[in-house]
Amino acid sequence: MPASLNPQSALWIRNTRVLTFDKANRVIDDGAARLVDGAFGWVGPASKARIAAGEKVFDAGGRLMMPALINCHTHLYSTLARGLRLPGKPPASFLDILKKLWWRLDAALGPDDVYSSALAGLMDSARCGVGTVVDHHSSPHACPGSLDLIARACEEVGLRGCLCYETSDRNGVAKTNEALAENARFLEELRARPRSLLRAGFGLHASFTLGERTVRRAVEAARALDSGFHIHVAEDRCDVADARRRFRRSPVARLVAAGVLGPRSLAAHCVHVTAADIRALARHGVNVIHNPQSNCNNAVGTAPLLEMTKAGVLVGLGSDGYTANLWEEFKTAFHLQKLRTADPRVAYAEAYAIAFLNNREILRKIWGLELGRIQAGSLADFILVDYDPPTPLDSGNLFGHLLFGIANARVNRLAVHGRWVVADGRCVNVDEAAIAERARRQATRLWERMGRR
Repeated sequence: MPASLNPQSALWIRNTRVLTFDKANRVIDDGAARLVDGAFGWVGPASKARIAAGEKVFDAGGRLMMPALINCHTHLYSTLARGLRLPGKPPASFLDILKKLWWRLDAALGPDDVYSSALAGLMDSARCGVGTVVDHHSSPHACPGSLDLIARACEEVGLRGCLCYETSDRNGVAKTNEALAENARFLEELRARPRSLLRAGFGLHASFTLGERTVRRAVEAARALDSGFHIHVAEDRCDVADARRRFRRSPVARLVAAGVLGPRSLAAHCVHVTAADIRALARHGVNVIHNPQSNCNNAVGTAPLLEMTKAGVLVGLGSDGYTANLWEEFKTAFHLQKLRTADPRVAYAEAYAIAFLNNREILRKIWGLELGRIQAGSLADFILVDYDPPTPLDSGNLFGHLLFGIANARVNRLAVHGRWVVADGRCVNVDEAAIAERARRQATRLWERMGRR
């Protein structure tokens, strides 16, 4: 089958073990699926497939078929920081990390860097089986039009992108105004001219870099555009201390009262939240995104995943730019909760839910996307994995296979909206070697500029 499958033509996938992740959570050992118009039209046992004359058939070679993964919080611009050596003493706190690394990096980004880092990061994501990335971007000296560059990269690689620009007061009034305008412009343009692979939100950095006037302006703009927010919340204790000092309340309480946090908003991290905060997140239907490996790397703590889930908070999974590999985030989330509670019995249901159930629900809830299921009516975003289970695989033991087997297996193919994005482990819509070479050149110049700041 050609890599550039026309999504309006029907295609059958056969000779595959299907993990449906539907309500019945079926494992169909000899499965088949019909794709048409970028969605699944039929899924079931191959013996019941009714293939019409002239319809194309793709032999999956016995590979495992399951929904493509979703990364609900990442920073594609961080791709060009890989291997960067910082001069002087290593940063010793979260604020030091921001000031010495990330705020210097984003301030040095130019338009070519934004585009190259997005291409390289999306390419990595695709090869890990990620079909959708929810990106949170910042490039204060290359802000206007930056979301267009990331959108272009998404469409070229073939991945879904839910994009926003990080609004902050840390760079002065003019840069705040540009950030607000970039969010509004991109939201307005997508509303006027929808694009199948793209969605948008309204980006804010975090409570501790946002004044009251900026928050009010953002809320007014987002309401006019019918948008939710994407913001970091209580990632480090410094965010909590700032909110307590300036507003006499927690970051969650401040942002809920201001109208930032609600059912269509993403609150990344929520590491340092109280029981009252958790109740508020649940009561207001806020979507929390857990980023376990980044939290470990920054030594900020471990989010209370079990408590939030028990309280009814919808918690999804992201990588915060730390990695493109959501399988590693899934495993880390599972193991961290055991370590945090010193209880080997916990986190099975919660880790499974945040990786494979809740991310799809968050995208449906905010953007109306029906993803994350191999069933009729769902968008055809799926992966084929080189995994031949050495033990029986069924719906009752799926977690064990995901954790110890599938997570370590090679993603052979990825399709998004019924189009191949990855085949035989390689991206088919772009030149991988050229993208990597271009990114290396951009990174060299970027690091030099950072060294002069």
